[in-house]
Amino acid sequence: MRRMVGNTAVRRAALSHGGGVRALSSDLSEMLKEMSNQDLDMRFEAIKAEKKRRQATLIIGAAGAVGKRLCHALSQRGHRVIASDRMENIPGTLKDAVSDGERPGVCVGGIDVTDSEALRALFHEHADENTTVWNLAAPLSVETAMDPTVAEAITVGGMEKVLSAMSEVGAKRICFTDSIGSFGAEAPRENATAKWLTENPQQDPGSDYGRQKRGCRELMDQFRREHGGDPRFAVLPGVLHSNPVWGNGTTEYALDALLAAPHQETKLGLPTGEAYVCPIDPDIAMPMVFVDDLMRGLIALQEAEPHELTEPENGYCIPGLSFTPNELFAEIRKHHPGFGFRVELDENMNKFANLWPETLNSSEPLRDLGYAPEVGLSEMVSFVLQAHEDRNSYTAEAFKAMDKDGDGILTLKDIEGHVRKRLVRGRTTSYNTGQGAMDLVMNQLMSELDTNKDGLISWGTFSEWYRNNSVEQVVKRIQASSLSAP
Repeated sequence: MRRMVGNTAVRRAALSHGGGVRALSSDLSEMLKEMSNQDLDMRFEAIKAEKKRRQATLIIGAAGAVGKRLCHALSQRGHRVIASDRMENIPGTLKDAVSDGERPGVCVGGIDVTDSEALRALFHEHADENTTVWNLAAPLSVETAMDPTVAEAITVGGMEKVLSAMSEVGAKRICFTDSIGSFGAEAPRENATAKWLTENPQQDPGSDYGRQKRGCRELMDQFRREHGGDPRFAVLPGVLHSNPVWGNGTTEYALDALLAAPHQETKLGLPTGEAYVCPIDPDIAMPMVFVDDLMRGLIALQEAEPHELTEPENGYCIPGLSFTPNELFAEIRKHHPGFGFRVELDENMNKFANLWPETLNSSEPLRDLGYAPEVGLSEMVSFVLQAHEDRNSYTAEAFKAMDKDGDGILTLKDIEGHVRKRLVRGRTTSYNTGQGAMDLVMNQLMSELDTNKDGLISWGTFSEWYRNNSVEQVVKRIQASSLSAP
């Protein structure tokens, strides 16, 4: 284990000073006495920074939008990151995120948070008493409402199993992403605080989602009392980002609208999308945070010294910006004047939007974490729209490369011609020239694209699929599978 190597190194260093650990301490004491106050302060800060740099961070549920960004942000700060997720095949973007730093990390797939043995094996191989843990494995609000039993097993049952595995290896610091979904009808609508949640443990959050988050906080507090743990939780508003995909939550309406806007114009020479359907009251404000601000807040919470955290149960809201759908749509129209929408209320989403706070208090995270949001509505909308427009441009290029007659519809023949001409290259082999291999590729592509089985793929269907896929990826996947087969 790493800690055994570390202890051995300390002993050897001590012996080299001629008398064991006591002699090392004596020599160090004399050296410190000769330093000026300024030198002591500089050494102290350098030692704290090096100690933080040597610590590892294990992230459960790392393949999500927040997880991938957190892996990258921590790697950039010198942390060694162990990224785990239930996905067997870890995405290349996540692998890049943990390796893009001075201390490359590792990715571990196939870790289901509901599987105790898998978690125990993960912790015993990759964690010790110096490891900080982030538990991000939890369904979003709408997903929880659709299947609360499964969500309970993942969110609360998973947290219980994570804490048990931590206790086996001596890990103490557990960080958890709570949500504005923890606030119920009794909570303040303005300047809500994490402290209010700890002071009102019996309040009804009005949803299984909120009750499950409360269950996690209770387990973490129990871990503190019984195992000397160092639990910390961040209350997150809606998270805004430019990623191409996201989960099924309430505040995600904003991401849906930002994605829809570029599809309502014809500048790519392709069919336009329909008006955006707004699922919540367009005059209800909800708190949000841009992902870059969120990363600064989460890392500040993780890296804070215990004595710096003065809030009950080490809980902090991570504020960002607040806006109504109408305010968001007005900002979108500055970039896409023809952006259209209609309101069709979703029962669960509208219920949550009316239940949750409109703003989060900013004083506690500023005082204890030194965190304040920097990204406002205008800057966020501009950045996200540009990212989607850039993505649409290369998606359109891929579509037009196959749509030879320019009718805005792809057929099996269009796609097969593209695959044969553009993607089957290099040395001739039985794989890349055989009809059997081509059939495998085409069958896979059509099963993913032609969901209604009419043999026709529209621009809208293709662009939606291309958000998280590509023809090239499918070909490579089939190639790899064929080459690895006995």
